Amino acid sequence: MATGFRYGAKALVTVNAVDISTYCDDAGIDVGVETAETTTFSSSWKTFIEGLASAKFSLKGNFDPTVSTGPAAVLTGLIGGGAKTVVFNPAGTAAGELKRTVSAILTGYGESSPVGGKVTFTATFQGTGAVTFGSN
Repeated sequence: MATGFRYGAKALVTVNAVDISTYCDDAGIDVGVETAETTTFSSSWKTFIEGLASAKFSLKGNFDPTVSTGPAAVLTGLIGGGAKTVVFNPAGTAAGELKRTVSAILTGYGESSPVGGKVTFTATFQGTGAVTFGSN
């Protein structure tokens, strides 16, 4: 039986050195690698070479309009402000837990107010440069 599983509720997210974890209920990083096809005539299988890597980071959570510390203020303050550091600890900050750090540009911010539910926010970031895959 695997013992390395982690519970997501301990995740930690900081954006531009501001901890917004207490507002978030979903966060994720996606790393992709481009490929270029190298298949030639008479091949039975396609072949590829590895290209450039990139990262995207996303956040979802509970809207809070608190003027200086809520996600509305922290995230909308990044619009047009260039790349900022995003740190994602998917399983918390205990010693040895994984930590992902990337310089990223805010590429999308949204707020949603469903008639039968809570007000929420979403944010998306495009990494610029390499992701640092480390640990606490």
